[in-house]
This record gives sequence, structure tokens and C-alpha cells, in this order.
Amino acid sequence: MDTQNSVKQFRWAVIGIVSFLMVLTVFAVSAIAQVTASGALSGSVSDKNGGRIKGATVTATNKATGQSRTAVTDDNGAYKIDLLPAGRYDIKTSASGFADSTSENVELLIGNTNNLDVTLNPGGVTGTVTVTSGETELINREKTDISLNITPHDVQDLPLNGRDLGNLAYLAPGAKPVDSYDPTKNRIAIFGVNGSSGRNVNVTVNGIDNKDNTVGGPVMQFPLEAIQEFIISTQRFSAVNGRSEGAAVNVVTKSGARQFHGSAFFQLRDKKLNTTEVDPSTRQTLTMKPPFNRKIFGGSIGGPINKGDHPTFFFFAIERQNEATSIPVPADAVAELNLVTSLGAQPASIIPTPYHDTRWNLRFDHTFNTKHSIFASYSDQKNFGLNDQFAGIGGRGDLTAGNFTKNRLLLGNITLNSLLSNTVVNAATVGYQYWNNLIDTDKKVPTFTFPTGITFGTNTNVPQQSYQTKYQFKDDLSITRGKHTYRTGVDYLWEPKLGGFFEFNPTLEIDFNTLPSAINALPAKFATPSVVGGMSATAGNPYFNLPGGAKMFGLYFQDDWKFRRNITLNLGLRWDKDFNLIGTKAQALNRTYLALKAINNSAARALPHDDNRDFSPRVGFAWDMGGTGRHILRGGYGLYYGQTFLNIPLFMIQQTNPTIFSGVFALSTGDVVPGTGGKILGTDWRFGIDPNPAIPPPPTQLTAGSTGRIMDPNYKNPYTQQWNLGYSWQFNSYSVLEFDYTHVLALHESKTLNINPTRRLFVDAAGNEITSRPLDAAFAAAGLPVLGRIDLEASVGRSRYDGMNISYRRRLHNRFTVNATYTLSRAVAYDGNSAAFRNRAVNHFDYLAKYSLGPVPNDTRHRFSMSGVINLPKGIQIAPIMQAESARAYNASYGASVDVLGEGSGRANRVIVFTSSPNDVKATLTAFGNPGTSNAIRILYRNCLRAGQCAIFPFDRLRGQPFFQLDTRISKNFKIKERYTITALFQMFDLTNRANFGNNFTGDVRQTSFGTPNAFITPGGVIVPHSFSGEFGVKFSF
Repeated sequence: MDTQNSVKQFRWAVIGIVSFLMVLTVFAVSAIAQVTASGALSGSVSDKNGGRIKGATVTATNKATGQSRTAVTDDNGAYKIDLLPAGRYDIKTSASGFADSTSENVELLIGNTNNLDVTLNPGGVTGTVTVTSGETELINREKTDISLNITPHDVQDLPLNGRDLGNLAYLAPGAKPVDSYDPTKNRIAIFGVNGSSGRNVNVTVNGIDNKDNTVGGPVMQFPLEAIQEFIISTQRFSAVNGRSEGAAVNVVTKSGARQFHGSAFFQLRDKKLNTTEVDPSTRQTLTMKPPFNRKIFGGSIGGPINKGDHPTFFFFAIERQNEATSIPVPADAVAELNLVTSLGAQPASIIPTPYHDTRWNLRFDHTFNTKHSIFASYSDQKNFGLNDQFAGIGGRGDLTAGNFTKNRLLLGNITLNSLLSNTVVNAATVGYQYWNNLIDTDKKVPTFTFPTGITFGTNTNVPQQSYQTKYQFKDDLSITRGKHTYRTGVDYLWEPKLGGFFEFNPTLEIDFNTLPSAINALPAKFATPSVVGGMSATAGNPYFNLPGGAKMFGLYFQDDWKFRRNITLNLGLRWDKDFNLIGTKAQALNRTYLALKAINNSAARALPHDDNRDFSPRVGFAWDMGGTGRHILRGGYGLYYGQTFLNIPLFMIQQTNPTIFSGVFALSTGDVVPGTGGKILGTDWRFGIDPNPAIPPPPTQLTAGSTGRIMDPNYKNPYTQQWNLGYSWQFNSYSVLEFDYTHVLALHESKTLNINPTRRLFVDAAGNEITSRPLDAAFAAAGLPVLGRIDLEASVGRSRYDGMNISYRRRLHNRFTVNATYTLSRAVAYDGNSAAFRNRAVNHFDYLAKYSLGPVPNDTRHRFSMSGVINLPKGIQIAPIMQAESARAYNASYGASVDVLGEGSGRANRVIVFTSSPNDVKATLTAFGNPGTSNAIRILYRNCLRAGQCAIFPFDRLRGQPFFQLDTRISKNFKIKERYTITALFQMFDLTNRANFGNNFTGDVRQTSFGTPNAFITPGGVIVPHSFSGEFGVKFSF
């Protein structure tokens, strides 16, 4: 039987079954018409007549560990137990003159406050109330933010590509998958919120930072067996969380218990379970499937070390991934590369991309006595991969154009929990984080490029390295006094090591004008002088280590005030202070700063300084309108500060090194080739006969025409103002419908401005275009080298997000659960994503122009996500995740190299349109010609602008392709005796085999491929599949 047809038939059979069950789910619904690592339990105790009971004792006992906490009701019969570890509890309530009452198996989720009201019967009447996990409160009566709890069942049951918990973040309101924004994030499920690129997400694990201070976003991945649960807050989180103007994700690892429990698993993916991908540029199915094999295996074990009065528990989890994957090289590129093997090319139709990753976690929990307990957790990740930068150079290269990537990551914490009294709890945590990423190659040879993106030789994206070391201390104190729960804390982080290096184009690059097949047809072949159109090289010290490292300090105070019995107010204030993240110590030595200071330029009037006034007030309310927990109105406002990550001052720091890393030459036709005795490129220099150009030593000072790099003296941390208003309706015992409106205004976002552009857009008194730069005369008068472009890193960007979320949540009832969200939203920014960096203006003389404001690249008007678990008879379970969204935005341009406005390099590119036909992006191209051909043609465009007959086409006005993805996990449990279970599972990703291109469309209007796809959505990552793929697995648990 044909394997491909078998996979196809099976896939469509599963689609039919899943679709039927999802429709059945909808009809069933319609017919029924530490502070960052813990939760809380609150409620009231009454008699059967509704009278409140003072002095009642409420004891919560963790079912897994046996640890207990006690609270006593106040004058109003109210109680609260704060900073409880997430898990399942038995709640016992007792009072003098009344029979005891017990609520069993109450689930407490991270970041949530569970409300449990207890009614006691008079003494002599036995009463036991059993509350299972399916009967606990569906709505958090004190919640004022927009967040989603990912429960232990979600982590265990839902389909996860690569066992990355970030897949589940896509289910949160306002979150969506986005492309990897950095090579270090290609293996991580990156998600963005509020239209952002994902950099402004702060992840903590057991309260400790898992954040990348170089490029933003998360750093480390963990064995899935070690993850208990997590919560993702996409808007309006409390003052407890900081260092993010976007989202906060708080993760909790598993602990041991009084009984031994553990697991062993094996998962397999193979190309036989995959369908053949399509070529994005042609939308035609490829003729072959590249080799693919992924094995993930591991396990866990946890239990007691001692069960006495001072119990100690342990938990260990490990996971190993071995992947043999590859990237197909287009046949035309392979054919051309076969013609240049004598020059060193090593063509291959398949570029191997193997990957090996090991993750493990070890945790110990110990109870000293009823007042004090401690836990320590340590996680380690190490991985190695090949050629993950191959696609980044176009995917049309050979084996010499690859690379290797090494990662080593560590994260650990020790947390002491102290019950100072029944109403005062303290959690003190110390933590450590380490990360070292190296992307390099062992092939240091010249790089050769040809038209259509064909290349061989050293990869131009390497070498580069990032590293950071962090030590963290935080203390959280919770005090319950009457109607108030006060929380206050301090968070101090010392980062003595933050830096790396970035050395692009590390070897000589030779650019040929035509393809090898055409060159070989010439009489002199590659020695023909005209076939080489350019050569370039770099030199210098590429390191960007932050001098003196960095420190971060945070203080917060939060009052959760039960203003009335059915009204909760959240009143919080946070202050964050960063030390040296902006690079002040480096700027004082920066050569651009010194040059601008010498000419009294305002950009060097002072050194930038870290913010001192990052005060973040956060207020919210939750109104239980009927007092029954079924109708909740909530809302609030908050101010949220982000941080300056190292990539922003990176190039400024590089200009403080003893030698300056820069391009030491970039030759084009007509230039003298250095070190060749006066040979002219394109005229008489012959490849392979005449010597290659001599690469000069790196400069120690900025030379004429150099690019300057400097931080704005007024640079500020980005921040957002966030508003939300929502309503939750529990319309039966197992279903909730929620409506949430959010508004996010982002200010002080990073933007790169060229403060010394060429001024060809303007004319002098004689009507001639001005070819000089604004600072040319000042540099010349001071006897300094006349610099070229000067990049000023400024905090002048802004963006806005408005969204309406409609969510439906159904807990387990009649064998299935549902979590679904529809989002109607709009996200806009100036010339780029929100919460990004190095967004360059299209017009540096008017960087906030009206035409620069448009939909961010990750903007989608409509998005729908749904997950569910369907428990069928015989231990069979089906768990789908579906995502659908409208098309994302992309930009129309003339290509990155065309300077149609005459500003020089370092600017965005935009199409010029006639004002009489503002939506016709090709009309001026037809009238004036290709602006990439000559400056004479570009002058025609600028004349049209100056005459008011043309305008700049607005940013991101084009739309790509709608996105749809359905993933499904099918499993069957086999029980062995009482404690043992074997689970056979099959996971299917992109079940409908849809080729999702997102907004990866050709935006260059000069190309015949304009408006057609050129890559898959999230092309830099591996989490979103390009076509259907299947995965078998088996798991043993006890």
C-alpha cells in the first residue's frame, strides 16, 4: 500500500471524527443554552440560617504532601489563606457548637483565589460536604486582569509540538504565534500579545527570571514532565509582576509527594508520517520529502525521602530529544552549485539539520515544622544543532554555508516559606540563571554569492554569541487583616555578566553578477572581469559586553481589599529601577558620542541615564453582582514598564572597543581593488588570476563615512497604559461565558533614527537636490572625519492595541471540556511591530508621519482558538487544539536596497503612489521606471513628491493569507492494577495539511512574484508545522 495515500486517508478520517465531535460539543453547549507561584483560598463560614460564624477554624491540607495551613474566621465570618502552593486540597472547617465540614479535592491553581463558602450544621449533626474538582468555583471572584490558567490536565492531555509548553500560550486571549525574532529563539514556541513580536514577555519559573536580557523573551525550556502548571497574564496583571510592559508568565514545577509516582515515555516522528510540503513561491507540492526523524524520550520519578513529622520529598524529570531533519535545496540552485565545485562548493539536495537536546529538573521539598518549609529546584538544558542559520541566508546554498549552534542553560532556586502567624506568610527566594549561546562555523572560507540568492562559503550570519549570568533575591510577604490582604515584596537581581559578540560577514565576500551557468559560457569563464560586481569585508572587535554588568531592583505593595462582601478592590503600586541596562558607562567612551560632543550636537549634550521614576500604579475591581459568583463585572487600569535589552545599545558598545568592528571595504564596479596594484573591479581585475583584495586592519577611530551609533540622552524604558473592562457569566454549573475589552497604549518604544541622513528630498535655491548631510559642515569645521549615517537609539516609538475577547470555558462535564476564545482586535504602530526595537522610519525628517502609522505585522482583525478534551469510553481520549485567524499585514516596497527618498542607508522602504490613484502601488513604477536602476529615475519619484502629485504609500496596508491550524492528540489508556497506566498516543499537527504562509509575501512591487507567498508563517521557527505531520508515543505512569 502507498504510504503517502495511507497517511492521507487516515488523516481525513481523523478530521471527520474530530469535526463531528467538535460539532457535537457545540450543540451540547447550545442545548444547555510565592506570589508568582502560588494561589489563595478565601470565603466565609455561616450557620444554616446565614449567620456568620466568628472564630471558625479552616484547615487546608495538601493531598499530595500532607502539608496543612490554618486560618480563623474574623468578625464577619471571613477567612483567607494566602501563598498556598498550587495543587489539590482537602478543606476542613470546624467551630465550637457545630459539626465539622470537609470539602475534598479542591483544586487551587497558580495565581488564582478560590472562593469556598462553608455552611456548618449545629452540633450533633454530622455533615460532610464533598466538593470534587468538577464542582469547584468556575469564576475567580477576585480576578481583575485578563489571564488564562494552564492546568495540570492541559499540560498532560493537549497536543504539544516538541513538548514545548509555549504551544499552550496560544490559547490565551490576545496571544498568538509569532515568528522567531532571533536565532536563539528558533526552537522555542514564541508568542506575542497585543500585536507585539514576543520580546516583551517576562517568564518566571518558581518565581525566578527566565528572561533574555539580550533580545527579550524567554530563554530556557524545561522537561514537560517537570511542569505542573502555569498562568499567562496577557493584560493588566497585578503589582506582584514587573519588568514587562506586555505579558507575564508564571510557571510552577512539580514536587514529590507522600506516594511514589513517576513516568517513562517515548515519542517518535518520521517522514513516513508526514505529507510532502509545498514550495511557498510556486504553491506546488515538492517532488520529495526530505529526511525527518525525531525521537523524544525520558521520564520522571518522585516521592518521599522521609515521611516523618518533618517530611522530605523529591522529584526528578529528564527529557532527551534526537532529531534528524533537513532542508531541501531547490533543484535549480543545486544545478548551479554543481558547476562551481572547483571553487569549493559542496552542493547537496538536502542540507542536514540534526538537533540534540537534553533537559532535566531536580526538586527537593522539606518541612521543618508546621511553620517553616523549604524547597530547592534546579534545571539544566544543553543542546547542539547544525545548520539552523541556513534558511536565514535564503536556503539556496550548500554544505559550506551551514553552521553549528551550542546552548547551555541553567536555572535554580531555593525558597523558604514561613508561616509567621495564621495571617502572616513570608516567602524568601534566592535564584540563579546562566545562559551561553554560540552560533559559529568551522568553515572559514570566502563567501560567494550569485543572483537568485545562490551562495556558498562561510555563512554571513555567523559567528555570534550571547551569554548572561544572574543572581536573584526576592522576598514576598502576605498579611491578612480583616477585609484586607496586603502583599509587599522586594526583588533584587544582579547580572554581573551580560554580553556576547556579533560578527557578520566574517570572511571576504565576492558577489557575482550572473549565474555560474552563464559565466561558464563565457570564453574566460570566471576570469572574465565583468562577472564580479562587488566585494566586501569586515574587521574589528565584535564584542558587546556590558561594562560593569547590570542590576535590577523592584518594590511593590498590593492591597486586595474586600470593600464589600461582593466587591473586591485591587490597589497596587510597583517601582522598578534598572542600573546600567542602558549602557551609560559605555556611552561615555563611545566614539560617536565623543565626535558629536566635539561639535556641540544635542545628541551628545549629556549621557543617557537609567530611569528613576518607573512607578507603576495598578488598580482594579471585581463586583460579584448577585453575590452568587455567577455574574462578575471587573475592570481596571495599570501602568507597566518594560526594560531596555542589550541589543539596543549593542552597536554603541561595540564602538568603545580598542578596534571598531565595521565593514572595512565594500567595493562595486569601478572601485580600485586594494592590494592588487591598482586593478579596477569590473574592468581589469580577474577572479582566480589576480590576487584577492587585501583586508586592511580594523580601524581604531571612526573614519570618514563611518556609521555612528549612539543612545539618546533622553532614552527611557518603554511603558504601556492598560485598561480593561469585562464581564463573566456562569450560566450553569460547568460553563462560563466571558467578555473582555482591552485598550493598550504603548509609549517610549524603541526606534532607531538616522540624525545625519542625506537630504536629496530637498532642493537648494537653484532647484538642485541637496546631496550633503546635516552635520557635514560641523564635522569638517572641527577637523573631524565627516561621518555618514548616525543611528540614534531613541525612545520615541508608540503603538496602540484595542481588543474584544469573547471566551467560553467548560470544565469536565459529560465527558468533555472546552476552552475557546474569539478576539476582535486592532494593533497599530509606526513602521514596525509594537514592543520591538530598531524600527526604522521611512522618512527620518518626519518619523511619526501619518503614512508611517499602520497595522503591525502581527495584526489580525479576527482570531479564534479552541482546545478541548473528549473522554470516550474504553479509556480513549481525543484532545484537539484549533487556531484560525484572518490575514496578517505586510508592506509594499522597492526592496531593502533602494533609497527612493535619497536619505542613505538605515531607513525603511516604502512605495511611492500617485495621489490620484493612492491604492495603485505599481502606477508610478509604470510611469517612471524601476527606482533601483539609477538615481536619475529616483529623482523622478522625488520630483513627483515635491510637486504634491505623489505620496508615500501607508505602512502595512497589504494583507497576506488567513491562518488555520488543527492539531489533535488521540490516546488510549490501559490500566494495570490500581496504580499503573500505559498510554498509547498519536499526535497530528496541521491535520488539514494547510500550507500557512501568514504575511510572508513578496512585497517588492518590482518583482513578478509581488503579492505571492515566499515563506511559511514563522519561517525562522520549528514549532508551527509546514504540512501535516504525525507522531506516535507511549507512556508508562504510576
